[in-house]
Amino acid sequence: MIDKILKFCFFVTILLIIFLLGFLSSNLKFKNIYSHLTYSIDLIENYFDFSLKKKFGDRDDRVAINNSENTSDNNFDLYDKPNEKFEGYLLIKHDHTVPVLLESPDKMVWTWDLSSFRNSSKLLPLHMFSNGDLILGNYENKGIYRINKNGQILWKRNKINHHWIDISNGKIFIPSRKFVDLPEDLNNNLLSKSFLKNCKTKNSIFDTILILNEINGKIIDEIDLMEKILLDRNINIIFNTVYKFDPAICNDPLHLNDIQVVEKDDLKLINNLIPNISENDLILSFRSINTIIFYDYKKSIVKNIIYNLFDKQHSPRIHTDGFLYVFDNNPNGKSSKILKINLKNNSIDSFFQSDTFKSDVRGRIQFFKNQLFVQSSSQGEVFKIICKSKFFELCEQQYVYSSNFSFFYPSNLYDSSKTFKKDQIYLADFYDKNYINFLD
Repeated sequence: MIDKILKFCFFVTILLIIFLLGFLSSNLKFKNIYSHLTYSIDLIENYFDFSLKKKFGDRDDRVAINNSENTSDNNFDLYDKPNEKFEGYLLIKHDHTVPVLLESPDKMVWTWDLSSFRNSSKLLPLHMFSNGDLILGNYENKGIYRINKNGQILWKRNKINHHWIDISNGKIFIPSRKFVDLPEDLNNNLLSKSFLKNCKTKNSIFDTILILNEINGKIIDEIDLMEKILLDRNINIIFNTVYKFDPAICNDPLHLNDIQVVEKDDLKLINNLIPNISENDLILSFRSINTIIFYDYKKSIVKNIIYNLFDKQHSPRIHTDGFLYVFDNNPNGKSSKILKINLKNNSIDSFFQSDTFKSDVRGRIQFFKNQLFVQSSSQGEVFKIICKSKFFELCEQQYVYSSNFSFFYPSNLYDSSKTFKKDQIYLADFYDKNYINFLD
């Protein structure tokens, strides 16, 4: 009996030592140790059907895994999920995996070697260049990188980044932030704004926009949004209105979650709809105040404000029909929506919703080959909206991708029956196959 106890204790001790060394090597970036230990740990976990990560690992990951039942239900059941090739390549990043490039739901054509990074599953692929280079962001932490197709770091900027970016004319526009104590850190101009002077908040999030050179990562500019847009009277009215009902806005007044640059083709579509709109103006989505603005960052002028048509929205996109499309999370409603907004009078023209479509957070839309793709992040699914004539007349959902139907990920997110647990999607963007030239 004593021998059995001693053998058991010895085995447990070995497991704990392996785990401890793996944890330390990962956090201290002992790459060679970490890569070998990871393989050993995976073998042990698979053999004993046990997840060290789930029991002892990263707290954020552990909470997400244990709360996976809170993820929204699927849009589609198992029988509605065909395994078909995509019309383009899909660059996708789940919450607990590394970014990969897919040809179909279960066929990976490229993955990037991120072994030089610790906690590589936390890195977000913000943009892919035709040669396979990626812009990566260490979400809500310092670290913006450009890597090549083999994972080699070409440049790094030690700046905070979050959410989604845009690239135009060699410039990268990235949501960033700084932290301020309210009201003591405010300058006289901001102190005059009533809602801010009433805030008593430590480390309030003040969003900024980083502008970087895409080639070398050099910082071209950083725009302090709070100081700039509060000069607009109508924005002030919105802030003061929201503050009356939700003083918690002091913690995160804007929550910038998307930047889009107005391109020349966009300008042709909307220049008669928005007064004085210019090429290179920015479309900014602010989740905290349910507002989208068109902003001239060079002149610090707010040119158009769309307010209170949506709730916790994401991903404003201009389509070739001249309408603005928005992912309306609608967290307090029965389902999420995709809105079609008339920019001439800032009103809802029409919208798409269904009983099965629900993503309280995140969410993203993309027009690809003149089709509308929806990334339902909380559900871990991508679908496209098929309409009989135009958006949104007699429309239906068509399945494209689900994390429940993807079997290639090197992940521990499996239940006891070896079924892949539903994972949320952070980014799922299609790229034209003719655009990509690095796969051969």
